[in-house]
Amino acid sequence: HCNGWCFPWTIAALAGTNICLRRVTGANIYDAIATHRVTHMCGAPIVMSFLVNATQAERKEFSHKVKFMAAAAPPPAATLEAMQREGIEVTHAYGLTETYGPAVMCAWHPEWDALPIEEQAQK
Repeated sequence: HCNGWCFPWTIAALAGTNICLRRVTGANIYDAIATHRVTHMCGAPIVMSFLVNATQAERKEFSHKVKFMAAAAPPPAATLEAMQREGIEVTHAYGLTETYGPAVMCAWHPEWDALPIEEQAQK
């Protein structure tokens, strides 16, 4: 899908570094974040579940900002809450991913910070 194709090309156009995983697991994602200082990543909500369901032994600490662009179905409130606890900022995007990049993005509004997680998920 386009999130998987356009995102890497955007990173390349900005002279960034793409980190590709042979196997997408929570342990491998955390390792890439910590080792390569990954700052931006993308994926469907299922990829977020790998992170939030990782064991304590698989998790790695990181001190830098990490942003995750989720495409496809909106992530459940519990997943968003778990990602917040991990210190990962989530942006949801939507578009006809088979043909072009995200057409609609749910940009974060600062006033949403005060809302309960269930209401944040509905935004």
